[in-house]
Amino acid sequence: MFLLMAVLVLMFGGLLLQVLGPRRIKLVRTITPLCPAAGAAVQVQVRVSFSARLLLPWMIVTDYWKDGSHQELLFPGFRRSFAYTYTLEGVRRGVCQLQGCSVRWGDLPGWFTGSSQPEGRDSFRVLPSPLYFGGFAPEGGWLPGETRFSGRGRSSADETMEIRDYAPGDPLSRIHWKNSARRGTLQSRVPEREKGCMTCVVLANDPQSYLAPPGALAPRARRGENPAAFEKAVSTAMGLLLAAENSGSYVQLYSGGWPEGMARHEGLGQIPARVLHMLTEIAADGSRSLAALLEDASRSWLPGMKVAVITGQLEEESAKIMARFLVQGVKVELYYAWDHPAPAPAHTGAAQATLTKTAGSIGDSLVRLGARLYCLEDAKAYGHREVEYHESPGKPTLR
Repeated sequence: MFLLMAVLVLMFGGLLLQVLGPRRIKLVRTITPLCPAAGAAVQVQVRVSFSARLLLPWMIVTDYWKDGSHQELLFPGFRRSFAYTYTLEGVRRGVCQLQGCSVRWGDLPGWFTGSSQPEGRDSFRVLPSPLYFGGFAPEGGWLPGETRFSGRGRSSADETMEIRDYAPGDPLSRIHWKNSARRGTLQSRVPEREKGCMTCVVLANDPQSYLAPPGALAPRARRGENPAAFEKAVSTAMGLLLAAENSGSYVQLYSGGWPEGMARHEGLGQIPARVLHMLTEIAADGSRSLAALLEDASRSWLPGMKVAVITGQLEEESAKIMARFLVQGVKVELYYAWDHPAPAPAHTGAAQATLTKTAGSIGDSLVRLGARLYCLEDAKAYGHREVEYHESPGKPTLR
């Protein structure tokens, strides 16, 4: 009789829990930092509130994110609102979105349970973790978005142009004839954007550029330790943009998927939020090859400016385009993952100090023309914790 009465009491309690269980369940999540860098840890604070007429022995709240899930066991009792915090480790670049949520509750022995799926559309953007080359790294106290470069105001219109020796490729419209006649050699006007350390970043995003050669595949036991070549390429572009923002230099960003001849970003100072969104969501699915992308971007190149080309593979067609502009006085920095053998030396001029370890390759030919080569495997990553967007004034603040 005692066991029978105990079973009846438990069954009656389970029935009441089903009828008078939690209702109007509401979950509010607060994500910190708002826009982390890839690989960082993100804290999610969850505030749970509901209404119920009975004591609630236990409750399990499960969040299903894009890169994983989290379960939290709670003992509400007579409480109807409470909060807890958990951490998402090693988030990946992209838009991390909450794909679903489930709430389960039940009686003390767990015989009778109920469940609910509250609606939730929480999401946050994960920026690429910037990679820096050539010894550049953020100094202590510098936060991305805080530029130490002072204003570029000019006192007179004459200071907006400078005169330098003529370089191959300069258009005739920029030749300063009076100064050329006075000096006896051709002189060219230098526009403000060339004089202000103009940089053009070309990021290849076609899948063919990131196909690893057979000999470049890592052992099976070590695969997955390092990020893919395209992720390193995007991080390199992020590092170059942050470096340009810090110095206040003029910068352009070209990548596939846009109409011909249009830049993703072109200007001075802080990086627009739309560019950060693009670097967050870009994938290696572009339809334009690196050679076609270089042809589009080169329409605005000027002698003396710097061009940073980021790709996975060094191939001959793109190298020929870069070699043509190296001869015309454009400074080329090449960031790559794999190099291909060169069929023949492209130039026999004075060789610069070799920055690549691959001998007899396409990269060696570009180095002899004056290009600087960097391997993506040698990069150093510096993650930044947060990016706060202030869309209304049009200037995002990075932290």
